[in-house]
Amino acid sequence: MDSKLLFNLNLIFFGTGWAGDIQLSWFTAIPFACVLLLIAIGPMFFHHFWESDKNKSIVLLLLSLPVVIYLWSIREATNSQSLYAFQHSLVDYLCFMSLIGSLYVVSSGIVLKFKWKSTPILNAALLACGAILANFLGTTGASILLFKPYIYANRYRNHKVHLVLFFIFIVGNMGGLLTPLGDPPLFLGFLNGIDFFWTISLWPQWLVANTYLLITFLIVDFYYWRKDHVSFNSHQNAHEEIFHFFGKRNFIFLGVLVFLVLLQSPSFGKPLGALVGKILPVKNLTLPIVPAALAQLLVAALAFITTPNLMRRTNDFSWLPIREVAILFVGIFITMIPALEILRQHSSKLALHHPWQYFWLTGGLSSILDNAPTFLAFTTLAAGDEGISSLSFSKPIILAAICCGAVFMGANTYIGNGPNFLIKAMAEKNQIKMPSFFTYAFLAFILFLPLYLILSFMFFG
Repeated sequence: MDSKLLFNLNLIFFGTGWAGDIQLSWFTAIPFACVLLLIAIGPMFFHHFWESDKNKSIVLLLLSLPVVIYLWSIREATNSQSLYAFQHSLVDYLCFMSLIGSLYVVSSGIVLKFKWKSTPILNAALLACGAILANFLGTTGASILLFKPYIYANRYRNHKVHLVLFFIFIVGNMGGLLTPLGDPPLFLGFLNGIDFFWTISLWPQWLVANTYLLITFLIVDFYYWRKDHVSFNSHQNAHEEIFHFFGKRNFIFLGVLVFLVLLQSPSFGKPLGALVGKILPVKNLTLPIVPAALAQLLVAALAFITTPNLMRRTNDFSWLPIREVAILFVGIFITMIPALEILRQHSSKLALHHPWQYFWLTGGLSSILDNAPTFLAFTTLAAGDEGISSLSFSKPIILAAICCGAVFMGANTYIGNGPNFLIKAMAEKNQIKMPSFFTYAFLAFILFLPLYLILSFMFFG
């Protein structure tokens, strides 16, 4: 076998980085490129074929199989380290899906109903709450929890499309920047060694982006609110309660999930262990990622069993969204192994040195591809041989640029972030006709371009 087709994977289980000077051929990244391309164009051009989970599974299996065979074929040349890389990627996948799936299940068991007067101020307040909740429930969980009461509160409005669009922008995307729980790219960074609490340092960017969107929303919503001439009081029954809240026990499960994630961070587990050690014979409560993932799945199972089905039906609960994410990401996690190594090997040749370059390139690709693998690609590129975990202290501003680009610009298209299509589907189920793919992208471009320029000059210029 040609030596150029061999690469030395010195990747330790639960470790980071690759070692070795054997160059990996570019063609080994073709399966990864095909996976991302299909994710981007499948819903647009092969909708009926692509919406079948069976079809997606078969296609992704066929694309992943060559990578698995290749990693197995070079095991001797790499002293079996190629298999460790495959194992490491599957562990990351398990941890990724356990958190996303658990948040999805738990949040679907919480039901909120608002019967208040629909005003721009109250709508903006709900969106602001969603931007905060997204950091604890994830953008998907917050969207599931808040979308129905948000639309119900505006049920007598004639113009509703802008309400959904800003919900996608704020709750489904830009709100989830402050914790690894907020958005899948940030959680992947956490799994690769970035401290859980580091993303809190991005609060200035989060505040600027969400303030810009909320102010813009108020301007737009005031215009349509006056145009609609809604008289809420004429429709409301005097005996109706303004607020309904069900499934309170699931907040306990949610708290346990957050605690389990925190325990995976040494900056939380070690101090907590020292505190508990005054009473019990323990020094460190940091939890390995695999036991943490299994514990998250157990919590989700308990939440599912103990929550009445009526609550989930009220939230239009379906396994379809999380099943689709699980199928797509297993293909992504397998095929990206050689692609990430290529980026690491050629990082010095791409001449990316400035934060603004990473912000725009990460964001641009996150607009047309899923933002999670795009985040991994650019953090790998920026870290080089040092490993992703090193970025938070060696290149913090570049890491900040990558995080903001992935999270913020995932809102540019329907395919940029998982919740976008989910919210669109929920809106259409409520008889709200949403813009086409390209109309949405155009509207997003007009709205976001000034914001991205502001962020670029303020933080990454």
